[in-house]
Amino acid sequence: MPITTSKLKNLEKRVEREILGRNTLKPVPRNWEDFVKLCTIRSGGKMVQFIPYEFQKKLIELRQQYPNIVLIKSRQVGCTQALASDDLKDACTNPASSSVFFMRNSDDVGSLSRRIKQMLSGLKDYVQPANDSVGYIKIKGLGDIYCKNSSKEGIRSLDSITSQTYDESAFILNIESIYAASNAASALVGDSAKKMIISTPSAKMGWYWQQLSQNNNDDVEEICKQVASGNLYKDIPGFYYFVDNAGVLKVVLHWRCHPIYRKIDQEFPGGYLAYRMQQDNCEEEIVLREYDLRFIDSSVAVFTSELVRQSAIGEWETERNDKAEYYLSVDTATLGNDYCVAIVLKKLDYKYSVVAMYRKRQQTSEYNLYQIGKLIEQYQPEKIGIETTGGVGTLYLEKLSKEFPKYEFEAIKTTGDSKPMMVSGLQLALEKNVLFYPSKSSIKDELLSFRRVGNKLEASSGQHDDTVMALCFALLIADKNDNTWSLKDVPRF
Repeated sequence: MPITTSKLKNLEKRVEREILGRNTLKPVPRNWEDFVKLCTIRSGGKMVQFIPYEFQKKLIELRQQYPNIVLIKSRQVGCTQALASDDLKDACTNPASSSVFFMRNSDDVGSLSRRIKQMLSGLKDYVQPANDSVGYIKIKGLGDIYCKNSSKEGIRSLDSITSQTYDESAFILNIESIYAASNAASALVGDSAKKMIISTPSAKMGWYWQQLSQNNNDDVEEICKQVASGNLYKDIPGFYYFVDNAGVLKVVLHWRCHPIYRKIDQEFPGGYLAYRMQQDNCEEEIVLREYDLRFIDSSVAVFTSELVRQSAIGEWETERNDKAEYYLSVDTATLGNDYCVAIVLKKLDYKYSVVAMYRKRQQTSEYNLYQIGKLIEQYQPEKIGIETTGGVGTLYLEKLSKEFPKYEFEAIKTTGDSKPMMVSGLQLALEKNVLFYPSKSSIKDELLSFRRVGNKLEASSGQHDDTVMALCFALLIADKNDNTWSLKDVPRF
């Protein structure tokens, strides 16, 4: 049957639409407020139109004005959602746009990726996704967004990154080195690159605290207290910002800026914080820190930032020094979230140096034992200490002592009495300036997050203390092995 002229024209139009593709799509609004109203988000158990709150509008307005921002916030205020939508708007309107979100862990990466895709689903008449990846969202013919697990990687391999957002920076190990390594990715973009450092409060120490508290005319902790009380704000209660002496914008976001939370505060007996304690089933300290901008009191920090910094000058050493003594300690772990850590401590002329370390999690016992065995063969330690409190260490002790019968082993048990004693030994070594470790190691970050709460010594929420305890064990067996002197007798250098 011959094709009629009308059918031919229709076929030509359809082919033309398929070829041109994007030409059939509607133009994407370049104004952020107009853009986000096209997006869909999950709220109250259903998908709804993204209608931004006033504080979100103000935050994005400030982001367009200031390339460098350090932000402290209450949890669950919708900050990440707003910033992600701004990056999505850039990706949908600018082919050169390339944004990166550094998240605390892989779960957070997956959560953010889902939220961005949910917003993107409302834009099907405007743009088309070019892939279906969790960590990388590409808009067809336009820009992209990377979601990175900052506990594992930086962005050394990327270039021309237009926006970098570091989420929950106070709770990320090695965040300082990740930030430094990632700066090169925005070098070609120049001054127009946007960088945001964000977190809920933690201890008054570490890299995030330094970024937040430096170059200010007023004490930032007092500013947070005033914002939380409702006495200090700009434009919106619970929202405050100022430019520090280095030109960096500091932003404080308290739950009072959120209209729904303000309503709960008025209606729930005891107010919003009482509501959070009931909903989250957690202690008051956690609620105050995560929602009311309270920092962990520096008085509960076991190791001061000054002590930690002055000792972070060591170097990894691959060659054994025959004039030194070596000690190896192991803090074991199962397949959970804790790390299995083995530390090699060199002892020479009243000084201790961490020269090698194995640190992995979610590995089999056989894999960990193999790696620890390599350290034993390489450094030939005088003594090997293994924590056996949890039971897993006993297995490690039995297998390693059988494989290396010529070495001396010691079982170490941590109790409510022995742990403070061992931590005190570590603290004394730092105070006497006789212990050193590489600056680019997890030891520094874990020392900074180690705290005393009541009678307990532990890592702050979201952090680990495996290297701290392994270091304690190494110092313990090294000190025990020499009757001629101990840490208490060491002169201060």
